[in-house]
Amino acid sequence: MSRQATGGRQLWDRPALPYLMLAVSPVLTLPISTTLLGSIPDCGVDEPWWELRHFEIALVPALADLLPFLWLVSGTPSVRGAAIAAGLVGSARYAIPQAATLMHSMSSGGQENPGCTISVYFAVGVLGPIILALWLVSALIVAVILLRARKRPAARPD
Repeated sequence: MSRQATGGRQLWDRPALPYLMLAVSPVLTLPISTTLLGSIPDCGVDEPWWELRHFEIALVPALADLLPFLWLVSGTPSVRGAAIAAGLVGSARYAIPQAATLMHSMSSGGQENPGCTISVYFAVGVLGPIILALWLVSALIVAVILLRARKRPAARPD
């Protein structure tokens, strides 16, 4: 198998790859996060409650949203630009749920154990829809960017 793709560019040196990584990362991270969430200690009496530090472990796989920044090492300006754009979208997808979790943890006080500040209702009813909305918005952004790039004529190397 050749390391060169058509057009003389290396296969990994394509502007679409940071966006594709951003699009695929939830498929990779959701099963891992769900497994981690199911394995962290529960400190609730009648429904699951978690400590912030344990709950944030379940959010660690979302760091995959930052993988598009790896393409910043590319020598091709269009790939670096794609890495910046996709990396910023991924940064928002990572940071917003983290911030929402922290804010909920600081305002929560309905549990007997003061260390248990993350409820299952927050995880399913608030955080889940936030993560889904962020993924849908980022998928729309990626689709628009890729459609515009496809309509734009490619620069011909001379």
